[in-house]
Amino acid sequence: MRAALLYGPRDVRVEEVKDPKPGDGWVRIRVEEVGICGTDKAFYRGSYRPGKLPIIPGHEICGVVDEVGAGVPKDVTGRRVTTEINIPCGKCWFCTHGARTHCPYREVIGITIDGGMAEHVLTTYENVHVVEPLTPAEGAFVEPLAAVIEMVKMRPPEPGSNIAVLGIGAIGLLSIQVLRLTAPNMLVAVARAGSPKARLAKALGADAVLTADEALELARRETREGQGFDYVVEATGSLKGLEIALGLVRPRGVVAAKSTHGEPTTFNYTSLVVKEVSLVGSRCGPFPPAIKLLRTGLVRVKDLVTSTYPLLKAPEAFAKSFERGEVRVHVKP
Repeated sequence: MRAALLYGPRDVRVEEVKDPKPGDGWVRIRVEEVGICGTDKAFYRGSYRPGKLPIIPGHEICGVVDEVGAGVPKDVTGRRVTTEINIPCGKCWFCTHGARTHCPYREVIGITIDGGMAEHVLTTYENVHVVEPLTPAEGAFVEPLAAVIEMVKMRPPEPGSNIAVLGIGAIGLLSIQVLRLTAPNMLVAVARAGSPKARLAKALGADAVLTADEALELARRETREGQGFDYVVEATGSLKGLEIALGLVRPRGVVAAKSTHGEPTTFNYTSLVVKEVSLVGSRCGPFPPAIKLLRTGLVRVKDLVTSTYPLLKAPEAFAKSFERGEVRVHVKP
């Protein structure tokens, strides 16, 4: 089969590799669409190293099951599915205490083992979720949407909160839509001046799109005692994002950290302590509610796919994903 392999920073090659066969309890998915996310981009930049090189990247996957291993129900064959990305051991302390995504023995699709930027990808049957009648493009958003749901699940904002979402890439735009469902008093998006994605952010639920300085001024005028936002999502993918978030959040507010740029960063630690800010990181989340939000149209992703490339042009797809106007670049094997 054909696959895109990442050999190192800015080195993606489309090659012929051995077609995988599913073992006991595993399935093979014929990939229809796969997204390039912030983690993939960090691998491509070289700021974040995957578990092995070369690796087939891609973990925002949608496709059709075309082969199953022993012990897997045959009726899953031919179904459009997505897959969770963590394959845990199922036996360790984390697995038996509700934290399977932190199993120290896990494999992670597209990160430690080969992912979905190929004609086929393997996954375990227990990780598969049927997504019909979603389109392949919509199905590829289940994984990142689940990660946003996990963010809200870990530390939900109270109804009537003043919320700021920093960064209006895919995670920021998904966050705006999910957080709009929590009945905020005010929900603003924070982006660089003149962002080409500002109109989309407003269409998806932001009350306004502001620069960081404008958001700080708004906080002084319109938040409780002028002390800042109750809940701030940091999804900029920038080294400066956390520092900006700490400047915008109120005392005893929440900063939800979502950037995975892979680089060390600095921030005002004293401000974190003095303001008694809750800094909460989150990543993988529950798939069933994500699928439900997409099926019901409460979260819309059609306009988040800003460019689509065939597999043979995967190197160009990675380069395109760094352009300012791009939200999510998809590859279609």
